Parts: sequence; C-alpha cells; structure tokens
Amino acid sequence: MLNRRAKSRREHQPRPLICVMAMDTLEETVRVVTSRHVQRAVVNAALLVSSAVTLFFLAAVATGLFFQNFVPDQFVTTPVHLQYGSGPNPYGVASLAKPPMIKTQQEYDISVTLSMPRSPPNVERGNFMVTLYLLGSEANEKLAADALVFANSHAHFGSQKVLFNSRRPALVPYVDPIVSVAKRLLLLLYHMFVPGSQTCRMTVALAERLAFSKGSVLPASAYVEVEAGQEIQIYNAALTLTAQLRGLRWLMFHYRLPTYLAFTFLFWVCEVLFMGLAWAVWGAVTGPKETGKGHRRARGEEDDDEGELGEMSDHPHTFPTYGKQPPLKHEPGVKEEDDEERGRPISDMPAGGAEAGDEDEHDEYDEGGRKRTYDSGLGTSYSEEGSAGVRRRASRNAME
Repeated sequence: MLNRRAKSRREHQPRPLICVMAMDTLEETVRVVTSRHVQRAVVNAALLVSSAVTLFFLAAVATGLFFQNFVPDQFVTTPVHLQYGSGPNPYGVASLAKPPMIKTQQEYDISVTLSMPRSPPNVERGNFMVTLYLLGSEANEKLAADALVFANSHAHFGSQKVLFNSRRPALVPYVDPIVSVAKRLLLLLYHMFVPGSQTCRMTVALAERLAFSKGSVLPASAYVEVEAGQEIQIYNAALTLTAQLRGLRWLMFHYRLPTYLAFTFLFWVCEVLFMGLAWAVWGAVTGPKETGKGHRRARGEEDDDEGELGEMSDHPHTFPTYGKQPPLKHEPGVKEEDDEERGRPISDMPAGGAEAGDEDEHDEYDEGGRKRTYDSGLGTSYSEEGSAGVRRRASRNAME
C-alpha cells in the first residue's frame, strides 16, 4: 500500500527541472538568434541573394540585347519599287536602315529578284543589265532627287556617298515554242484558274561575300536599275541579302536557346565575381573602423554575457530531483582576491577573523553610557569558511 502511494506520488510529482532546462534552452536559442552576429549574417545573406537575382535579370537582358545586335538575320528581303517613265530605264530606291539589315564583319550575298510575265516583249528582249549601288545615306527626298538625276545622266550621285556598286547581266529563260504549246494544252485548266502560273521569277546575283569592316559606314539605302528600256515588263522587284553565317554567329543563330542560356550564365558569373571583388575592396577600405567597432561590440556582448552568468553564479540555487534523491544545490564559490590583495605580504593579512571582526563589529552606547556590541555573522558557516579560506591562502603564499 505504501509503495503504491509512493509510486502514484512520484507519477503526479511535477517536473520543474525539465521545465527549467527547457526555458534555459529556449532563452539561449532566442539570445543566439537575436544576437548581432546572426542579424548581421542574415542581412548580408539577404543582400547577396537579392543582388544575385538582380544581376541574373540584368544578365538575361544584356544577353538578349547582345543577340539582337550581334546575330544578323540570315535572309533579309526588301521591296524595290521601280519607277517607269522617269528615265531611259526603270529604277528604284530601297531602304536598308530601318531596321538595320547589314552588320559589320559579316559576309553577305546580294541579289535582285524580278517577277516577270512570259510576254513576247520580255522573251524577245534578250539580255539586259541590272545595276546596284549601295549608298551611305538614308532614303529621303534628297536621295530621290539625286537618283532621278543619276538615272538620266549616269554621271554621279551628287553628295551621296557610294559604298559599293555592281553591274550584272540577266536573261529571261528560254523555252522551246513546241514545248510551251504542249505544256499549255496539258495544263490548260490550271493556267485558266491560276493566272500567276505563267510568271517567270528571275534571281540576279549582284554581290558575293560582301563584308564591311568594323567601324566603317554601313549602307543605309540601295539604288537598283534595270537597264532594259521602258519596254521591259516586270511585276515586282525585291532586293535580297543572304548572310553567310560562320563561327559564333552560326552557332548563335542555329542553337539560340542553348547559347542564350550559356551566355546568360556566363555574364551572370562575371557580374557576381566583379560584385564580390568590389565588396572585398570596399571592405578593405572601410575595414579598420568597422572592425574596431565590431570588436568593441563583441567585447561588450561578451562582458554582458559574463556579467549575467556572474550574477547567476553569485546566488545559490536548488534544483529538485526525482524520487528520494536529495535536491541538487548550487552554492557560489569564493571570489578570487583582487590584485592588490594578492600582492600584499603575509604579515599584513588578518589572522583568523580579526579583520572580519573589525569590519562587522561596531560599538554603540545606550542612554546609561553602557556599551552595546553587534555581531554581523561571526561564528556562522559563511564567516568560518571565509576565515578558513583566508588562512589557507596565507599559508599557500608563505609556502611559495
């Protein structure tokens, strides 16, 4: 019966030691988390992460702009509106500036495509010439006036700067009359419902592997003239620039996504490295002042921690235990003597409890003139321990 009651009493006994340990652990965790070192580390980590994300976004934008400015379009076609009745031959001016169609250090094949009917005047015309001039100025009213003068005189373009010129022959493809009649009879219905089937498309090559060096003036407009007289019949004309891609531009054109990701990552790594270098330089420049402040702050925190621990250790504590075990007691130890007391000779130290008696006892007199003496703890365990500790230190110093 007694054992059962003791067991139930132990089961219902509170556990203050666990609560105290949990509170101590929680307080220590809160103290560590809210310390200045942790706050400084969190702020630095947040700055680094935000800077890295911002730099990655800038790297993506920079890579896109680099692709747009460095990689040309492989095929660029611009229409040429031929002018009839303004000169001996039809001519036209095409703009190459908006958007920029030619890039530096890139080879181009330039050709003119003519869409013509197989009419008797075109078939009977035979060979004719196609002329190309690449000009440095943009297409405007001044250039149109100079082109009109040049189409009639073929002397010069006035103030316009000519960057390249070419003149190549052309001929409407020949078809045997018998074969042409048989083809028309077999495909009569097709030719009736599709009038454009009789169109002849000619491509006249005017330049091969044409490139402009870095820093040179790029063509902003093109002058095209078909030297076949006003009798030549042409549906429409177009100027085509074909970029002959090689090396890095070929890789960036045919594998856009992998190269874009690779260049973005490369730019981002370079930005992060430069940011780290700038950070290190800034820390080196402003390091001594910040380091001294941080050291004083750290020393202040350590002193505060030591002061708190010292205050806790100066007071006795009793911790409960389980069962019949005696409670745990914490009693503060005797503080070490000051440097002045350590340096005092043995002869100057009080023997036994003399000094304590001098300090603790004080004399008072009552109304009748009798002397009253008060004792402030002589004979207690604490005074005995203190006097014993003094005697032990005195004997130790004498032996030394």
